[in-house]
Amino acid sequence: MCTRAGSFARFLPAVGLLLFLSPGSESHNSVARQCSSNVPTALHSQAHPGCPHPVDASTAREPIDWSPWTHPPECLEAELSPTTKYCVFTNSQHGNGGVSFITTPEIAADSADILNDSGYTHTKSFINNTAGVAYEIRDIPRKGKGLIAMRRIKRAEVIVADWAALIVNINFPTSVRRAQGYRLLHRATDQLSDPDTVLELAHRSSISSDIIEDILRTNAFSYTLGEESHMALYPQVSRFNHACRPNAFIRFTPSSLAVSVVASRDIEVGEELSITYVPLGKTREERQEALQKWGFNCTCSLCTASKAEIAASDYRRTKIKTLRQEVMEAVEAWDGRKAVKLTLEALELMQEEELAPLYSSQYEIIARLYWKAGDKKTGTKYAQMSIDTLVDQGYLEDRSETLPALLQSFD
Repeated sequence: MCTRAGSFARFLPAVGLLLFLSPGSESHNSVARQCSSNVPTALHSQAHPGCPHPVDASTAREPIDWSPWTHPPECLEAELSPTTKYCVFTNSQHGNGGVSFITTPEIAADSADILNDSGYTHTKSFINNTAGVAYEIRDIPRKGKGLIAMRRIKRAEVIVADWAALIVNINFPTSVRRAQGYRLLHRATDQLSDPDTVLELAHRSSISSDIIEDILRTNAFSYTLGEESHMALYPQVSRFNHACRPNAFIRFTPSSLAVSVVASRDIEVGEELSITYVPLGKTREERQEALQKWGFNCTCSLCTASKAEIAASDYRRTKIKTLRQEVMEAVEAWDGRKAVKLTLEALELMQEEELAPLYSSQYEIIARLYWKAGDKKTGTKYAQMSIDTLVDQGYLEDRSETLPALLQSFD
C-alpha cells in the first residue's frame, strides 16, 4: 500500500480526535467567537452573545461586576511581571460544592462560559438508577483510604461523576510570594460551599509547606484552560488509588468541569477500585519512578508479580514503544503497508498487556492509513472499529453522526 508522505506526515498528530466528537463537546464547539484571549471554542457557549470583560479586585465593585462569580475577586500581582495578576474567582454553586479558579482575569473571563455546562454527559447514567451504591470508603493497608466495590460493577458503567473544586494556574505558585500565595489558596478553599471536600483529602507531598499546596501536589490533574496549564482538583476522583492495571479510567470532556470514572472491566464485590496515575504503557521501573511524585512505591499485582512476569511485561511494553516509533518512520518513508503491519503488531501486544484505552487509537491509525491510500472501504471499517471500541469502553455514546464526523477529519 503506497502513500503520499505529504498527507501522512500530518495525519498521525490528529489521531485521537474522535474523543472530542462526543456529545458533551458538540454544543460548545458549534459557536466560534473572537474574544480578548485565544480560548478554545469549546469553552464558548451559545448563552452569551459577547465576551465577558476581565475583572479584578480594582474593577469589581458590585455583584453585577463579578458575575457569574459568587464572590468578589481577590488578586495578587506577579513578582517579576507587575502587569500580570492572579486572582481567585469562585462560583460556590457550581457542581458538587462549588469551584474556585486561581488564574489571570483574562483567562477567567474567557472561560466563564464553562460554568454553563451541567455535566449531564457524566451524570445522566445516575438518573433513575436503581442499582444501588457502587462503593464505600474503607481503610486500605499501606494505602490509607480507598474505595471498595459494594456490588458487581459492569464494564463501561459510570462509577462516579465529579466536578473540579480547585483549578490553579501552574505559574501561580512561582509568580507570587509564598505566604501571599498560601493566603489566596486558603481563600479559594474557604469560598467553596463545603471546604471539607478539599481539606479531608490525602496529603503526602514532602516538599510542601502548606496543606492546600500539599493536597494539590498529591491529588491534582493537569488541565488546560485558555491555552495555559493549570492544576485541577476533583475531590471524589482523588479517592481512587493507583494501580498499573487499573479497573477504571477517568473520562474527561473538553467543555466541562465535570468528569466521570468508568469501569474498564467487570468489577466484583470486594475489589478495590483503581485508576492509573501515570501514562499507560510504561515499564515497571518507569512507573515506580513516576509515582515518586506521589511519594509511594506501587505494590499492585503487576508490580509485585514474579521476576519473569515483570520482565515479560516490560519487554512487551518496550516493544510497543519501539513499534509506534517504527510506524512513524514507515509513514515518513511512504510505506503504508508496513505502517499497518506494525500497528497491528503493537495492538496485539497492547491487548496482551490489557492497555484497553489505547486500542481505539490504533484502529484509528489504521483507518487513516487506508483512507489516505485510497482504500476508503477498509478505512471506514477500521474507523467504525475505533468508534465501537470507544462505545464499548464507555467513552462515547453510539450515535449515527459519529462515523461521518470522524471520516470527515481524515480528508
